Amino acid sequence: MISLLLTIALSQNAPGLNPELHVAMQLGAKTAAVQRKLPVVQQVVLVPDEATYLDEISRWSPENRWPVLFNQEPRASQFIRRFAPEKIWVRESIGKVSDIKTAMVQTVAKAWGGTDSTAEAFNAIPFPPLGIVITSPKDPARFGAVALAAGRGQILSFMRDDWGPANKTMGESTTHLLVEEIDTILSKTGLSYNHMGDDLDAITICMTLPARVDFAQARENPVAVSDVIGRDKEGKRFAWTGWVFGNKVDSTYMAMCSLFLERDNYWFCNTYQNNGAWETYGTGNVPELLPNFGIKSTVIDGSIAGLQEASKTGVDADVVYFTSKGNQDFLDMADGRTAPTWLPILNSPSALYFLHSWSLKNPSDDNTVGGTWLSRGVYAYVGSSHEPMLQAFVPQIEITRRAMSFVPFLIAARWSTGQGVNSKPWRINTIGDPLMLCVQPKAMIRVNKPALNEARFQDLATIAQVNMEMAAEHKSDNLCAQAICSVVLLGKDSLAVSLWRMAMQDGIAGEACAKHALPALFREGHIEDFLWAFKLLESPNRLQKDMLWQFASSSSSASIDLLIKNIRSPYHADDLRVIVDRVVATKGAATLRTLIDGFLAKARGRNERELQRMRKKYGS
Repeated sequence: MISLLLTIALSQNAPGLNPELHVAMQLGAKTAAVQRKLPVVQQVVLVPDEATYLDEISRWSPENRWPVLFNQEPRASQFIRRFAPEKIWVRESIGKVSDIKTAMVQTVAKAWGGTDSTAEAFNAIPFPPLGIVITSPKDPARFGAVALAAGRGQILSFMRDDWGPANKTMGESTTHLLVEEIDTILSKTGLSYNHMGDDLDAITICMTLPARVDFAQARENPVAVSDVIGRDKEGKRFAWTGWVFGNKVDSTYMAMCSLFLERDNYWFCNTYQNNGAWETYGTGNVPELLPNFGIKSTVIDGSIAGLQEASKTGVDADVVYFTSKGNQDFLDMADGRTAPTWLPILNSPSALYFLHSWSLKNPSDDNTVGGTWLSRGVYAYVGSSHEPMLQAFVPQIEITRRAMSFVPFLIAARWSTGQGVNSKPWRINTIGDPLMLCVQPKAMIRVNKPALNEARFQDLATIAQVNMEMAAEHKSDNLCAQAICSVVLLGKDSLAVSLWRMAMQDGIAGEACAKHALPALFREGHIEDFLWAFKLLESPNRLQKDMLWQFASSSSSASIDLLIKNIRSPYHADDLRVIVDRVVATKGAATLRTLIDGFLAKARGRNERELQRMRKKYGS
């Protein structure tokens, strides 16, 4: 099952197999065996609410399952572009859920041929659960919890949800209570869990939690919450943990990406120098080796300009390996510093290994490095929530060797017991499904089945056709917007561009039309159309501004006035630096100083310091 050839090729002088890693490989092999036995129907079902979502997942079975997503952008089309289903179905609401907790348990049980009890459903197959998913019926991440429990064959359990927000640090006494409560939950399953290799080796915690906690057994606090859950009160690891949080749309998206997407397209950005310890943590020869095993590999230059050039019309990557130095509010590239706003826009869902300090200090904040990555559509994330030191990370060559040997992606990023001080509770958080695999494609061939045409479904292709006919007949901004929206959901960006151009020719393109066309114009690389659409937006949101800057900031087609008007807060200095020469050349140094003074009035931290330096350089 394990590719010995790949293991040797990636490692050369690889260390002997750690007993804990051996358990991880066995866990991954079991996960892969289950996945291969569960046929995937080539369809995506879009739902409007929780009741319909649970109803659709309850129709899964060991013979048929398919992705179910909330009908909300940008996550729906982002997933669909990568999954490329035969059919996309839309469902109407079936009402409301009266007892959420009971409905969740029943949904998981029904997906495995049961009725009211997951334990009974698993026993009847028989099927030993691959892990346990813990959530709260009050937390919006419960949507992802249901999918991961039903999709992997895991126990679904519940606990309180008042542990605090992601941006706070959990105190030591509360952390102690969290560890105790999880131990109580595990003990009630009747399964063994106290040691690696027992019945339960994987925990998925689906709820809002502080990213950082104080733990009595840590050598220094704070440490990562996902590196404490799965340990006992003495700090001994007995299970690996993945953490899922966020709203219903994002948590469901994270689950469906993990369950249904292939991962055969890797993207590397390395900013480290090729000497000393930094070289050990660079990309090494991984990008050159991966194509031999059916995996596409793209490497970009680690400079600021290299990142900006590679990201102009977005990035398509299943797995991203990115190294940089910095903090939660900046990245040090090979030649300078830049803001999180300049991280690439992801056209398709990505799993991320991000070797960088502090990125997940506050993952719920879109203005931080980690929050930006998650807002872009990252569904699995290895990163630090505090200063970890370089050696806390597993080098890319080693994490790839492990992942290709069936160690699940998040688990592959952990040092195992006996592998030094960093195997103890520390500062690397693992966000996502802990059972998600990144193996070579030929090791994960799944059975595909044709789409099911059932009475509860409406065909999105038919809806799109009707919308296009209505837009052609009645010619209005809103009708055209509906048509564009439906074809973007179908994954047909080029058709969306054509509809936008027809609306422009007919003189009906307004803000509604522009809003839905803008992402397709960005991905397709049509800069003049993009700029026209952008100018129609009354109040562009963060993602729309990000597309403007990544796509058009270096182009003479974008007017300097448009760029000045849309400089992004709270990192004004990083945007201004890109256009400073144009500002001085077209408007003069005095105008630049006025702009800087205006931004300085509200600037804080690094942004304030950078603006002050710029003000000094271009002073009167």
